[in-house]
Amino acid sequence: MITRVTVASQSYRSLAHLQAASSRLAELQDKLSSGQQIMRPSDDPSGTVRALALRGDLKRSNQYVANANDAIGWMTAADTAYTQAVKILQNVRTTVVQGLNTGASDAGAAAALAEQVDGLRTSLIGVANSNYNGRPVFGGTTAGGVAYDGSGTYVGDGGAVTRAVGPNNTVTINQTGPQVFGSGGGDVFALLGNIATTLRTNPSALSASLGQLDTAISTVTAAQSAEGAAYQRVQDTSTILSSDNVNLKSELSQVEDADLGQLAIEVSTANTTYQAALQATANISQLSLMDFLK
Repeated sequence: MITRVTVASQSYRSLAHLQAASSRLAELQDKLSSGQQIMRPSDDPSGTVRALALRGDLKRSNQYVANANDAIGWMTAADTAYTQAVKILQNVRTTVVQGLNTGASDAGAAAALAEQVDGLRTSLIGVANSNYNGRPVFGGTTAGGVAYDGSGTYVGDGGAVTRAVGPNNTVTINQTGPQVFGSGGGDVFALLGNIATTLRTNPSALSASLGQLDTAISTVTAAQSAEGAAYQRVQDTSTILSSDNVNLKSELSQVEDADLGQLAIEVSTANTTYQAALQATANISQLSLMDFLK
């Protein structure tokens, strides 16, 4: 049995080959221009599933990194406040010592020292109201903008500020005002107010204030140390997260990114195939009846 090959069937096959070659060339050119080897799920179903999983992991990791950076920013602001608070309290202690040495014999000097303590107390309230991104770092979870009002009364709450910096890894990044500066009538603001009053009325009775100031300084220093431990934990976690991010991006690149060198060769080959199919189709379309009779 002889199968007859007509010009029409040749034309149909040539057009089909031309269309296939054109589609293949366009697909490769799209991959080359985008640098992606997976343009649609059908290109690599298993690779698509893996890429989606990696993107989910990367998104979660990026959020943990953002949380860690926010925690570091918060605790850096708090650390600055601790250092300033200790310095202020040490200045008050120096002033008390001066008051013990000169206050009893010179009422004017004692009054001047009391003014200094009043100023230092105001400065300490400002430090206690240190904030990060508009939130007072010693105010707990309060929605207000300050931890203490102008009189030195605590107006925050006792809430813990936490940041999730990894799976099952949540860190408390704050300490409240009462934890750092004392509570009720025994806080440092009341202490400084009492010192100023004593300087004005009975400087010789200042001796007890030295021990109280030392205790206050120790409390602030201990709070700073505790926050420093939390800071180091977050810093270490941040380093690990950054390394994980690099690995995830590298793995995602291996799944999604095209080998541009290999792809360039494939594009060149596909272009040659397309040009050949184009020429063959053009030759068929130019056949005449005389060519057929030959």
